[in-house]
Amino acid sequence: MLEAAIKSGLVKELGEIVGSEFVSTSKADLYMYSQDMTYAEPSWPDIVVLPKSAEEVQAIIRLANKDKIPVTPYLGGGNIGGLTIPLEGGISLDLKRMNRIIEVNETDMYAIVECGVTLGDMKGYLDKNHPKLIYSYAFSPPSTGVVTNALVQGLATFAYRYGTTADWISGLEVILPEGDLVRIGSCAVSKGWQSLAPLPELAGLFVGWQGTTGIITKMAVNLWPRPKFAAGLIFYLMDLESSYEFLRAISRTRIPDDVTGDSYALREISRLSMEHKKGSLYPALILGPDEPEFRVSMDISANTENELKAKVKVVEEMIKGELKGVKLFVSHASPTAREADYQRDPMQQNSWDGKEVHPQVGDRQAFIPMQAVFVLSSGGGLYWVGTYGPMSNWLEAAKEGCALEDKYNITRSLYTRLHAEGHYVAQRWMLPYNKKDPEMVERVKALSLEISDMAFKYGYIPYKTPVWEIRRLEERASPEWLELHRKVKKMLDPNNILNPGRWGAPQK
Repeated sequence: MLEAAIKSGLVKELGEIVGSEFVSTSKADLYMYSQDMTYAEPSWPDIVVLPKSAEEVQAIIRLANKDKIPVTPYLGGGNIGGLTIPLEGGISLDLKRMNRIIEVNETDMYAIVECGVTLGDMKGYLDKNHPKLIYSYAFSPPSTGVVTNALVQGLATFAYRYGTTADWISGLEVILPEGDLVRIGSCAVSKGWQSLAPLPELAGLFVGWQGTTGIITKMAVNLWPRPKFAAGLIFYLMDLESSYEFLRAISRTRIPDDVTGDSYALREISRLSMEHKKGSLYPALILGPDEPEFRVSMDISANTENELKAKVKVVEEMIKGELKGVKLFVSHASPTAREADYQRDPMQQNSWDGKEVHPQVGDRQAFIPMQAVFVLSSGGGLYWVGTYGPMSNWLEAAKEGCALEDKYNITRSLYTRLHAEGHYVAQRWMLPYNKKDPEMVERVKALSLEISDMAFKYGYIPYKTPVWEIRRLEERASPEWLELHRKVKKMLDPNNILNPGRWGAPQK
């Protein structure tokens, strides 16, 4: 922690930059920046400061460099990885006041946003001012930051078509660790922010680095035309083998906008929670023999009703043809439908249920931010091991991960999402828990470690990586890669002030 004299002088100088009302050393204010929903060890900042502009961020960074004071960028703190806990104290740089949507280019289909803009902000602004355009939203609350989700290579509702949200970046404005401002992409040489190409690729110096190499103050992100027609299909698979065959076949149709899957037991907990009934993560919720193991949902959109029906027809023919041996139920969801139309009828297994799919006009889940409220209702704790890896190893990893949850008597909680038309896939193990239950905390910690080891074995690499996972990744990485990424950090941040202790941390 900072010495009293340094802290006192720093508070005064920060107040001169941003206004004294936007600087705090109050314990009550610092508390929220010291921890999050995960079991990561709390670590307190010395000061919280809320800038309003890129110029103020520059001034703060230059001031911090004088005494090599750590600076940890912060927006919402809900990243489920402990990424904004200040490991070495110093300044928590809260960027939520920088929340302008600066421009939406209708023709080139991009938006320029400041670092404090949330998914909720983006949806509200586009719906009101540019209703023909849409963005893609993360599986997280509307308070999630657009910029932060892209920087941590998060998944979102167009992942099947376009990959992670990092792949939708078309321009950056960055404050470097010594205070210089630089633009990346076409905006570096022109007024347009339409692409990173064809200039030398520099965005990778900042994407995935968890704020250790620079602070993004503006970002341009891709938008897409809003389709006129949309429909949702929900499939219930009776075992993981059938789930794998189904996901693999779906990925080759090139039909959906989005394909997600999750353990049906986790869905049941969600449903019970929303109905104010008891849903149990621990001890495990046990399903009946006629209940499915896995649920897959698919969003499909089109410009005409006939196009939508034709796309659904492709899926229907796939099920009738190459998936004859797959055990599944099928239902059709309207934008507001719940899962009441799912009936536990074994006679419906291995068949398309014959219902006509009626095209729906309006938002499918791909066009709205999501909020999984139930995972936050079990005592304030939420952890997950989130990974990206090869579709070819999905089944082995899914089966072994479920077996580990069975071993710990924890409800099966696999969540998966296809990326880039099946070129790779996310596997995420959702673990809500009661923070006030020490035994449960230790159980979740132990399970997380075992799932992490299992994931590595099958080529699944963690994302939104907490510190303990970074250290484990470094142990597995080639020495050449490790040396390179430390060189990058040292080159950009010679005083090691930006979110120190994470990616590129100096070897001790």
